[in-house]
Amino acid sequence: MDNSTLFSQEMMIYITFGLVIVVALLVLVVAVYVLQLLKTFMRQGMSEEALAAESAKPSMFASLWDKWNALKPLEEEEAILLDHDYDGIKELDNHLPPWWKGLFYLTIVYGVIYILIFHVFQSSPLQEEQYEMEMAEAAALKAKNEADLVFDFDENTVTQSTDPTELADGQAFFEAQCAICHKADGGGLAGPNLTDEYWRNGGSVSDVYKVIKNGVQGTAMIPWESQLNPIKLRNVTSYVMSLQGTNPPGALGPDGELYTPEN
Repeated sequence: MDNSTLFSQEMMIYITFGLVIVVALLVLVVAVYVLQLLKTFMRQGMSEEALAAESAKPSMFASLWDKWNALKPLEEEEAILLDHDYDGIKELDNHLPPWWKGLFYLTIVYGVIYILIFHVFQSSPLQEEQYEMEMAEAAALKAKNEADLVFDFDENTVTQSTDPTELADGQAFFEAQCAICHKADGGGLAGPNLTDEYWRNGGSVSDVYKVIKNGVQGTAMIPWESQLNPIKLRNVTSYVMSLQGTNPPGALGPDGELYTPEN
């Protein structure tokens, strides 16, 4: 069963449940309206004495409220009065309201249904499983989209980008993955300083792209080709190149050979 089938089943369950609730509410509204009409017709045919007696009775809502809360009339409270007496404050042996107990029993039923659906029959995925399926689906979609990309450059023809969005993307990756060796400002730590004109493996855009793509054997610089597509590699390369001449405080000294761009 694929993710789309599970999603459609869940949507059908939610829609059906919502329709049932809406229909139940409509039936309740119609029933209340009909009762009000019947009550009006009955009052029209009653005498004044009967109307007075009817008015003296508690309203339907008040009676229903007393019933839902299992309230005892004042005349019957002595039967449920406890012997406790705290500075004149006495206690009644009242039970929990039936509506509260009904909700409590409803949560028990819901819990049993939940266990049967998610843990016994496993007909629906748990939150963690659903998250993993959605992440896998997103990763597959991302891989498909990246596979459909057409790149008009390679490691020998790549050029530096000045687009702010692409530079921001390269900066985010650099600060997350590269700053541990080169510092967030590129001044160098375990790795060399990237803000001056001295380079170990060449200082052109193509050279920096190749280092990021293929790594440097025998060093902590790993290849990122398997994790970054060419556009991501170019974004990181462009950001590294943008660090040239920033001269951050505490930067390491020259390391490598002086690179002079060709005219």
